Amino acid sequence: MKKTSPLGIIAIAALLLALVLTLIFGGALWDVGGNGALQGLGGWLKLPMAIFTLLGDEQFYLILIPLVYWCLNKELGADLGVLLVLSSFTNTALKSFFKHSRPFWEAPALGLGDASSFSTPSGHAQTSAALFGYLAWFVADKRRGRLWVVLLGLLMVIVALSRVYLGVHFFGDILWGAAIGLSLAALYAWLKPKLLPQLKLFPLGIHVLLAFVAAAFIFVVVSLLLAVPFGTGQMFDALYMDAWRSALEDAATIAGLAFGLWVGLALETNAVRFTVAGPWWQRVLRYVIGVVGLFAIWMGLRMIFPQEPTTLGLALRMVRYALAMLWAIAGWPWLFVKMRLAAREGRATAT
Repeated sequence: MKKTSPLGIIAIAALLLALVLTLIFGGALWDVGGNGALQGLGGWLKLPMAIFTLLGDEQFYLILIPLVYWCLNKELGADLGVLLVLSSFTNTALKSFFKHSRPFWEAPALGLGDASSFSTPSGHAQTSAALFGYLAWFVADKRRGRLWVVLLGLLMVIVALSRVYLGVHFFGDILWGAAIGLSLAALYAWLKPKLLPQLKLFPLGIHVLLAFVAAAFIFVVVSLLLAVPFGTGQMFDALYMDAWRSALEDAATIAGLAFGLWVGLALETNAVRFTVAGPWWQRVLRYVIGVVGLFAIWMGLRMIFPQEPTTLGLALRMVRYALAMLWAIAGWPWLFVKMRLAAREGRATAT
């Protein structure tokens, strides 16, 4: 069994470092001077930073995770999906409470990238630290594991710095984002072996109920935190209102993803049980067909579902993301088996 202590030690060290630096430098970590200093290294960095920042986008992970889940390692893909939802919820909840302005709100000339939500903590830094940190822990004891650990660590740092260079986050945002992300990865690695055996004992109906409760909890918590009169963002009128709406949309998205992921994993475990084993061409076909089909479902529902009034739009947004995630986790694997692009675990073992 893997030891979680190295990841836990790194997470604790990251939290302590963030705390110490915050106590020493205080508000200076949330000053636009840091963004100006990084941009002062030269405009030639804009393109590479814009490329690296894509590695922290949720859209990137929604492309990467199906590749891992359908074609490489089903359990690892599921882990990354859970971490993505957990990190996204934690980040949105914290942003909704702090409601901190972004650097380009205070100094528009610094804005080299787009972002509509609140600033603290950085979602890119947090999610990349959570997922890349977990990946690093997963591959650490494998062949060439140390090389991958170094590479993934560098990617975490560069993704975080890209957000400061592009003027969408302060140094304090990425510092705390990375610390929280690593902590979530360590917490998940520690809790999974303790909770998973118990969750597998529940019937499907209980999983559906728990998934609904989790989705409702996510949306309600973010809504309540948005109502707390706190943060510097309120000084920026239109930008503040855009960030407020963005937080509600993010909450609806995450709630839908959480429901679809939970129910999908329960269905796959109990009814589908596909295996990623197979020749390379089968895996390639799975991924190509799966991604194209998933995009068609997501875009098709987006075109059909109205976005106004706001309440209806948010509810349908939850449904759209829930259906897309449910299909990705259980629907496509079921079809892969039917299309003979994948085998069921029992059949693959017998073969």
